[in-house]
Amino acid sequence: MRRNRKHKKSAYGNCKIRLLLLSILMLCLSFAIIGQIDEAKTQKNNGPVQEQMFNYLSSSRNQKKIYEKAIDLNGGSSENTCVYFISEALRQNDIYIEKDTCNTAQLISKLENLGWKKDFDYTKLRPGDICFTTDGTSQNTGAPSHAYFFMKWKKDSSYNEAYIVDNQAKDYNGKIYHLRNVASVSNFNGLTKDPFSFFMRK
Repeated sequence: MRRNRKHKKSAYGNCKIRLLLLSILMLCLSFAIIGQIDEAKTQKNNGPVQEQMFNYLSSSRNQKKIYEKAIDLNGGSSENTCVYFISEALRQNDIYIEKDTCNTAQLISKLENLGWKKDFDYTKLRPGDICFTTDGTSQNTGAPSHAYFFMKWKKDSSYNEAYIVDNQAKDYNGKIYHLRNVASVSNFNGLTKDPFSFFMRK
């Protein structure tokens, strides 16, 4: 009789262990499925090229590497090197832009030839997109005065300041990754920063 009771207790204990292990397995599978769904959503929203650029430029080491190379391509000056900066970042990610590309008009043309499209709604920006500013005039009929990589908004659902990556570290206390007002003309350290005009994405 006692042996039967022990056997029943043992069987019951084994059953509990199996149920516990099964529950843990199901939980792990659920997390894995959720992770795959989230990754798929990110790729759908962001696109493989933009995701690649965002991941690459999230590294401060890569930022510095591109910054220094852009200065080198511009003869040792960090002035007006935004196109060199963007072009070099693209080349490092197997998107070929000729090294002599040196102004925004040229860059826009080359990106269009590679299948990139313009979008004028900054609320649709995604990490890794390339932003172009106005030409610095009210008419805005000329070439953009600046270009940069969008990384993320400072605050969710607030489309003013964003974290970006560009060549203007000297204007932002040595920071390659820094805040910039996207929507409006702004002034930083006594320097006027032109507002967003459009972004390009593939």
